[in-house]
Amino acid sequence: MKDEYRVDPRLLGWIKKNMGGCPQVPEDLGKITRLDSDKVNHSSSTEGYLTPGWLVEERGEFSLLGELPNLEYLRIARFELGDWSFLARCKRLRTLIVQDTDFTDCRLLAELPLLEKVSLPPRAKLKHLEVLGTLKAKACGSAAEGEQPFYRDEDYEDMEQVKGEDVSLPGWEGSTAVRCVSVKFCRGKTPGGWKGFPHKEYEEDNWLNLPQEAREQLAGELAGAIRKENVEELSLSHEPWGEGHSLCGEFAPGWAALWYDGSDEGTVYTIHNGDYETVEDLCPIEVGGQSPVPKMWALEDMEEAARIVCYFLLNGGLAPGSRWLKDGGC
Repeated sequence: MKDEYRVDPRLLGWIKKNMGGCPQVPEDLGKITRLDSDKVNHSSSTEGYLTPGWLVEERGEFSLLGELPNLEYLRIARFELGDWSFLARCKRLRTLIVQDTDFTDCRLLAELPLLEKVSLPPRAKLKHLEVLGTLKAKACGSAAEGEQPFYRDEDYEDMEQVKGEDVSLPGWEGSTAVRCVSVKFCRGKTPGGWKGFPHKEYEEDNWLNLPQEAREQLAGELAGAIRKENVEELSLSHEPWGEGHSLCGEFAPGWAALWYDGSDEGTVYTIHNGDYETVEDLCPIEVGGQSPVPKMWALEDMEEAARIVCYFLLNGGLAPGSRWLKDGGC
């Protein structure tokens, strides 16, 4: 680590918003794994935000991005950096989203051995396109000219913000007890207690038939697996065969999309991430492998995701303190 780093004040602002504070010692740069230029911080606290002397603000200086040894996710939106050479030093980068920037030199991508997903500006603006054919990254290539967002904010203006404790779920036949549970863990990551539990699709009343002690044990194991990012998807249903009235979840590294589908009542509650203010900015989750999820509808806090799932399993409702967007219904 150097004794002093020069940093553009705008980049410093991105770092503070993504970290919830400012690095206080150079070693703290290693804590930054994700950086999104559009991340919003709604906290009114200023604790931990003072800039230490070893970070020297200098307009146009973005080389600090190459000094983040554990950076895995980088998204820069609607911005011109000028010099992108720092990318060659981001050896742990897995996701790079820069489609509406001044990035041009595709040769830099060949320096990123772990790159899995990349979104670039239109091909007409890129140089050394031959490199793209040598990459293994998913969706490698350029954004289409005139590409439109998958979702538009004006289509979701009527969604109501609600708190978990203020929501009364319809349940099933007058009961909000969870009856049927289905969970898909990451390969080789199934917790011990779940290996003998019948949690495939449509296992009638598999959760309801368990004694309370077993439910608490499995809920704790599932919460632990979510914290460790060892869960791919889940469905926790008030119905005996798990076909509806369910809290559902899909997961990707660093993200958890949760929603409650009230089925025939026509009401859906979607988790609300207040750090994002647009549905046009998507996270890496695709429901069913098809429908992308806005960052505004997914959590980055795995501890909070685990708390919400555990509460629903044991109480059948939305956890107090959780924030949701209500769509449809009365």
